[in-house]
Amino acid sequence: MSEKKKRYTVSFTPENAEKFEELVNYYGIQKSGLLTLLIREEYQRKIEGKENKQKK
Repeated sequence: MSEKKKRYTVSFTPENAEKFEELVNYYGIQKSGLLTLLIREEYQRKIEGKENKQKK
């Protein structure tokens, strides 16, 4: 069964739009895939950061 997806619209400055396009081309994936990848990586870093703080 397919997963329901939400649609979002994002706006970039021209400079960030160019960087985003470079990353899309570098990874060879769709724009939505790149955003998903970046969100997952940042979320994982956030979770790991919380776990490391709790261990101290």
